[in-house]
Amino acid sequence: MDGGRQSAPKKIVENRAWLTAHREEIQRQREHWNRVETRWSWLRLLVFLVGVVPWFIWGAIPLVPAVVMGCAAVLFCWVVRRHHRSRGERELRDGMLMVLDEGQRRSGGTLEVIRSADRPPEVEDEALSLPTVLEPGPTWSLTDQERDDLDVFGRPLGLFGLLNRTSGSLGARRLRDTLDQLCLSAERILARQEAVRWLERRRAERVRLMGAAALLRNEDKRLAGFARAVYQARPLKLFLPTPVLRWWAVLTTAAAVFAIGGLLFGQFIWGWLLFGVLLANALILRRIGAALREALTPWRDVAWGARGFLIAARQGAVDLPEQTELGKLRECFVKVVERGELPSLCRRLGWAEHGGGLHVVLNYVGLHDLHVAAAILKRVVPHREVLLTGLAALADLETLASLACFAAEQPIVCYPTPATEVGVEIVEGRHPLIVPQRVVPNNAKLTPNSRIWIVTGSNMAGKSTFLRMVGVNVLLAQIGSAVVAREMSWSPLRLMTDLQARDSLAEDESYFLAEVRHLRRMVLSPEGTGVELDLIDEPFRGTNSQDQSAASVAVLNHMVKSSNLVLLATHDQHLTKLADGGVVSNFHFREDLGSGGMVFDYHLYDGPARTRNALRVLEREGYPPRILADAQAWLSQPTEEGSWDKTH
Repeated sequence: MDGGRQSAPKKIVENRAWLTAHREEIQRQREHWNRVETRWSWLRLLVFLVGVVPWFIWGAIPLVPAVVMGCAAVLFCWVVRRHHRSRGERELRDGMLMVLDEGQRRSGGTLEVIRSADRPPEVEDEALSLPTVLEPGPTWSLTDQERDDLDVFGRPLGLFGLLNRTSGSLGARRLRDTLDQLCLSAERILARQEAVRWLERRRAERVRLMGAAALLRNEDKRLAGFARAVYQARPLKLFLPTPVLRWWAVLTTAAAVFAIGGLLFGQFIWGWLLFGVLLANALILRRIGAALREALTPWRDVAWGARGFLIAARQGAVDLPEQTELGKLRECFVKVVERGELPSLCRRLGWAEHGGGLHVVLNYVGLHDLHVAAAILKRVVPHREVLLTGLAALADLETLASLACFAAEQPIVCYPTPATEVGVEIVEGRHPLIVPQRVVPNNAKLTPNSRIWIVTGSNMAGKSTFLRMVGVNVLLAQIGSAVVAREMSWSPLRLMTDLQARDSLAEDESYFLAEVRHLRRMVLSPEGTGVELDLIDEPFRGTNSQDQSAASVAVLNHMVKSSNLVLLATHDQHLTKLADGGVVSNFHFREDLGSGGMVFDYHLYDGPARTRNALRVLEREGYPPRILADAQAWLSQPTEEGSWDKTH
């Protein structure tokens, strides 16, 4: 359903102006923090040189450079902390600029893939099956049929690709699951709507939150490794209690320092002490080395993923409100930052990645890996649930932010109202995968007194798109999103579709058999599972016209006796005769034949269609005049009683 060009609504003009102004402000902040980061970087180098140079000047008097180096080490640690903070602020602005640029590209409902349109693959790793933070309540699972019919994961751009603004695979999978599992609880839908609406309206907070999450882009492997390491972490089991071994390591380190000091002053007798320390620790490492490697290996190369998670959690703890579903996410982030010891853990993860000769020396002198493993596990094992729940909260936040971006960027949206009476009412509904400047809005109103609409009309007039428009907006409504309509109210329901059928050679399934099996789901839907919305396009089209009409009439009569809502598009005039002015109603799309050919207005009208256009399409596509004349002559023959007429 598309039509003439429309001007951008005031909402879009205002949103673009805000994006431009806010981007300029964030760019200024980014330049400021970049200068600060550069200054701290140079100061960091200077302090390092101050700590090293005295060894070359006063090397003959070891005490002087040792004191200077000790003071420089303390100062260096402080400078490093300040440098990291300024770098974090600059990186956050980088992420925010990225989000703002993407918002400008999509403002006005531009059909463009920002992240990925591909369906995220299923993962069998139990460690990545994160806990649930926001309970969805009862749900209805879509099948591959609905996903294909409604282009949920279509290429090059489907509904998922249109919505997806997540920065990591955890968020993308949560968005996938949200689209696959439609909420059936009006209470849960309204709660999700409230969270999405808050994020839509609080643009600055949304940009900060998404900018922080954007630091996790290209860090999927590390973040997944972090989640896996947290899930698998277990206390160390060694031949002696860990605290005993750690105290022994402290004593041996002190002994080694004294021994090295004695050697520097020419007292070589201290060499025996150093040798004893190294030998004892070598024997201990032989006993505990395998356990330490098993404990530390999962933590190697995950530090940047954990750091990105920490930045996103801190931003969530600051910016999210205490109310709505977002308050539950905020509580998870606060626990991660304050009680989950993630900041302390992030500072120690870098130690797990040390290697080379220095790492070997530290191990033999002071059992370095033992201290690292104990420090990491001490912060993870007691807080495993807090950390995993925090990752789940981040995935939920990315999903809600994606829905908020969709609502902010579309020219016309509304938040649908759940109704107590069974039905679906859409006012000026649009299909989000049609360019906004060309889309033609239509209305739909299915109620208990008018449950079944038979939609007829010529080819290409808009029947299939109308059915998809209704289906997509119902899907959006039941995941708590805004819908692309002026107004909408509906009762949460099960959604089934049969809009396109495909044969399957692999499953020895013909086109007609596939069609029969798709419709069987609607005919044999179990009682007591709630009302469903059935969307059917040209039922039983894989067989001859008489059998098709007979089967279609029988199925429709069966549906009249149910309580389900039905939108059925067809060319079959026999189905239009079932309209009774009540439960079953006729509607149609039409076309006009002008001097330039067929013209479609894509508007839905009352009553059945009375026109054909198949031969006009053949003519437009250059079929020989003889074929067109023969077809027209056949149509001009008198219709025998009992024949099966169709409108094409």
